[in-house]
This record gives sequence, structure tokens and C-alpha cells, in this order.
Amino acid sequence: MEQLKEGKLGDLASQLDQEVRQGRAVSEEKLKQEQGSQYAARASRLAETKLQRLGESDVAVIPYTGDESIELIREALLTLAETMYASRKAALDTAVAHEMNLTIEFGDPELETPSSIELEEETERARVALELVRELLSEGIDTLAEVNR
Repeated sequence: MEQLKEGKLGDLASQLDQEVRQGRAVSEEKLKQEQGSQYAARASRLAETKLQRLGESDVAVIPYTGDESIELIREALLTLAETMYASRKAALDTAVAHEMNLTIEFGDPELETPSSIELEEETERARVALELVRELLSEGIDTLAEVNR
């Protein structure tokens, strides 16, 4: 997480950090299944204080486990990389299909020197980044599996 915060993905790191700290919402049934004895202890405390138990449609917030936190971060990074590639690929495919210029310029040429990107190069960089993210994240899963053995 620290590497994300230090890099160009500070906003993503902040979002993930907040999500992990907030925990996840679960229904009473799911809480019973996952928490077992903790659920029974909580129900006992609620009864002692004369508070109602969670209803069918109520939810509780429980913290993510370490593995769930890592999986949340892994999924967010993978989704980011996939979206990055897919959006560039769609723009490239559309430009090619309509015989448009494959260089996109940003800015008003009358007011400033516009910046530009080459769609083919940008799409290829995004594809390579996606492959790298997939490779790095799968290595992380392999490493975690070895540690948990």
C-alpha cells in the first residue's frame, strides 16, 4: 500500500485504505456463518443491554481479514489495468475503423502548444502494463500460497 501511495496511484491507495478500514457490510445470516462464536457473544451482549438483534434486512460492518484486504487491493489494481487497456484499445479500434488520425491532441492550439498521444503506442504500453500487473499479482498469489502452506 505504501508503494501505491508513493507512486502515481496515491488516490487509488487512499480509496483502498479507506475501504479496508471501514470493513464490509454483511447480513445477519452471513454474520452467523462467518463469525460463529463471536456472533453468539454479540447476540448475548445485545440481549443483556435489551437491544434488538439484527433483523433480516439489517447489516453489520465487520473488518476485512488480512487475506480479504489483500484480495480487495489485488482486484482493484487488476481492474484498473484492465480498464486502462480496454479504453485505449476501444479508442484505437474506433479510430482505425473510421479511418481517423491515430494521434490525439489535447488543448487549444490557438492558446497553447497542445499535448498529444499516439493511440497505437499508448495502447501497446497499456497492454504491456496489464500483462505486467497480471504477472506480478499472480506471483503474489503464488507467494501467499507458499507462505500459507
